Amino acid sequence: MKRKWKIIFGLAVLLLAGGFVLSRALGEIEVEVLQAAPGDIRRSFTEEGVVIPVQERPVYSLYTALLDELLVEEGDRVSEGELLAVLDQSEINYALGELEAQLKSLEGERLQLEDGPGPAELESLELRVKEAEESLDSAQKNYERITILYESEAVSEAEHEQAREAVTKAETYLAQQEKAVKVLHEAYDPPAGRKKVIAARREALLAQKDLLNHRKENHQLKAPIGGVVTGLNIEEGGIAGPQAPLMGLYQPENLEVEAKVLTRDVFELTEGMPVTLRLDLREMERTFPGEITAIAPYAEEGRSPLGLEEERVRVTISPQFPEDLAVGPGYKLDVEFATEELEGKLVVPKAVLFTYQGEDALFIAENGRLSVRRVETGLETRQEIVIREGLQEGDLVVLNPQQSSLEEGARVSPVLVEGGG
Repeated sequence: MKRKWKIIFGLAVLLLAGGFVLSRALGEIEVEVLQAAPGDIRRSFTEEGVVIPVQERPVYSLYTALLDELLVEEGDRVSEGELLAVLDQSEINYALGELEAQLKSLEGERLQLEDGPGPAELESLELRVKEAEESLDSAQKNYERITILYESEAVSEAEHEQAREAVTKAETYLAQQEKAVKVLHEAYDPPAGRKKVIAARREALLAQKDLLNHRKENHQLKAPIGGVVTGLNIEEGGIAGPQAPLMGLYQPENLEVEAKVLTRDVFELTEGMPVTLRLDLREMERTFPGEITAIAPYAEEGRSPLGLEEERVRVTISPQFPEDLAVGPGYKLDVEFATEELEGKLVVPKAVLFTYQGEDALFIAENGRLSVRRVETGLETRQEIVIREGLQEGDLVVLNPQQSSLEEGARVSPVLVEGGG
């Protein structure tokens, strides 16, 4: 068996050697060629895209306070309005208690103004007034009697003076009692505006109470949207505040892709344009379609991987993720933007072109010899180009025009290469 394979291998070597010798004897040059045929070409560019959620909301605390209770963990699925965490409310409760005490005191003042003096208190004062009036009447009558006696020199001047002082004291005592009655009535009949002042104070206290209750409500952090908890960066007993979010929420069933495109390229893009998305996996590449849904109206400054300043525009894409592909926020993938596509055109590798007498040209192998064919080109990519004129379907195009000894009229032996190389 081994001898048989040795014989076959030897014959193959002899045939190849014979073909080479014959080709050299005839002066032919072996060249690789591509047969021109209609094909498709697409001009595109690729940028990096990042998967982001359409609906994403951070959860902040409006106030700086200790986190009293944490009710969720990273990755939990919550509903809109669900309680996530509770801040310490002790200071608010103390303040509410103080306000309640002030309101009760103020209510007591109001009731005191409306009730009027008690009957016992008023009766006691009125009795004192009556007694003072009787005392004054008695003192006046005594003074009149002493005056008559004094004028008849029946009593001394000192006795007359004592009677007059007794009248003065009785008048003073009566005035004091009458004033006490007046003061009592005034206490229950306040000056104009006193009731309005009490009402205004009450409204102010109620407003403070409403504000504290509002703050107390905001100390209970609830989910602004339904979604998955992410970015949890606080524990019970930690200090929450408005400076940084306590956590985030996103909706995993509603994702989009965001790419940043150079300003020189963005003018070729339009909303609704289809794109191709590619995600590299360990053993394969997954490709799926997407569509541009939004193009930002402004550019953002940034730096290229080489450190050069550049301006890029944010482009949002709606992807059609395969059902068996689990993708989440933060995943990176390639986004191919096809800016122009042509079908049924004669497309060749750009490497087959060379300059001949100031024009684009290529070598054609026909009837065993080379000929130079001037051509007009069209749409091109980094590797391929459309030949608009000068090339016919079925022509054999030399793939390496820089090969040594190639010139117009040279005898060649074409070797057909499928797909251009």
